[in-house]
Amino acid sequence: MWRFTRTASATAVGAAVEADLDHAERAGFGLAVIGRSVALAPIGLYYGYVLHWPSGLYALLAVSLLIAIGLVQLPLLGTRHERVWHRYALFAFDVTAFAAHLALVPLSTGGDVPQNLVFLRGITLVFIIIAASVLTLSPKLVLWTGICAVAALWAAIGWILAGMDRIITWSDLPAGPSREQYVAVVLDPDFIALQSRVMDSIIILLVTGIAALAVHRARAVVRARAAAEHQRNRVLRLFGQYVPEQVAAALMDTQTLAPQTRDASVLFADIKDFTRLSESLAPADVIGLLNRFFDEAATVIVMRGGVVVNFVGDAMVVAFNAPLPAADHAVRAVEASRALLDLAGSRDFAGHRLALRIGVASGAVAAGTVGGAGRQTYTIYGDTVNLAQRLQELTKELDTDCLISDATHAAAGAACDDAVANGTVTIRGREQPVGVFAIAHPKAPTMSVSPPMVSQPLPQPT
Repeated sequence: MWRFTRTASATAVGAAVEADLDHAERAGFGLAVIGRSVALAPIGLYYGYVLHWPSGLYALLAVSLLIAIGLVQLPLLGTRHERVWHRYALFAFDVTAFAAHLALVPLSTGGDVPQNLVFLRGITLVFIIIAASVLTLSPKLVLWTGICAVAALWAAIGWILAGMDRIITWSDLPAGPSREQYVAVVLDPDFIALQSRVMDSIIILLVTGIAALAVHRARAVVRARAAAEHQRNRVLRLFGQYVPEQVAAALMDTQTLAPQTRDASVLFADIKDFTRLSESLAPADVIGLLNRFFDEAATVIVMRGGVVVNFVGDAMVVAFNAPLPAADHAVRAVEASRALLDLAGSRDFAGHRLALRIGVASGAVAAGTVGGAGRQTYTIYGDTVNLAQRLQELTKELDTDCLISDATHAAAGAACDDAVANGTVTIRGREQPVGVFAIAHPKAPTMSVSPPMVSQPLPQPT
């Protein structure tokens, strides 16, 4: 039986991902400013070279001013003076300068050339501004830039039309015009081609929409990868280095780590006489011994579908069916107990032979992550956890290595058919006596339980 409660872990991961995206937008805006400057520099140099004096100098100075206005934003990034609206203002300023260029900058200093002919130069400069906005990784900013560009374009067109006494457009061409008629209209000084400007606006909006969609898609990919990375780091923070990749992948589901109540088997293992042993060793040697043993022991546990929930001094707390699903959790716990006893009794660790005391209990446990969003740990608690620890302590009195509860014995079935009944005992903290069984002698693991298939679907909440 599973009972789930809501958890703030997903919210915490989401907030961390959004913080990463905000940082990416900030860095992207800085890159956009640099890219904008790099794009404007050759344009300024070009006009400064091809235009006659002093028009070339004026063009170079104007472009230099545009570059400087953008570059002054860079020192503000990441400071208390930074404002998001500065980004929108910069791109609105760029398209406004673009429109002012169309409407106000004379086409020639040598005579009164109609300003409507400015469109013969094309309006490709606006696409440089839109391309720079893409670097900000903000779909809203891209759309804002495109919309402002179209609005600025038509403001310039309106200004030009207001100064014209006569307006010639494509609609002034007759049906099936001759060469002479076509040339007469297109080369008329009052020709402005409003229909073409409408098409220009549509193209700008389409390019902007596609660019914004591409940025939105890129953000979705970044968001998914960042969320997976945050969740992976969270799993590693909770379970340390003793989580293999396949298990970590299964634990990526935040619901798996959500607070819940479920049936599980808990294994509590403690090293015999470790206090006496540690007194004869240097502190560094004690840590080295524990690390070597726990590394081997954790491998034994994860091979049988368990998860090391915690290390407490020279003891370890292991859960089966929490958080990873395992219907045969009692069998796995018994198999893991035998394997741990065999591991400790068959080899040396840092030159020392160890012995274990193990208690195993099965029943309902409460499990989940506890702590603040920035510092959490996965834990299990409840009567079953306490019982496993009490059984481990009871091995001293009953002179055995491993005790399992009657619930574990019943659930494990043939996996513990050699267990020796030790009657019922009264456990401190429990009103009802508990039947206990001893696994007196370690034997080679039967491995009747296959390694955990972490790809199996998780049980659904009820």
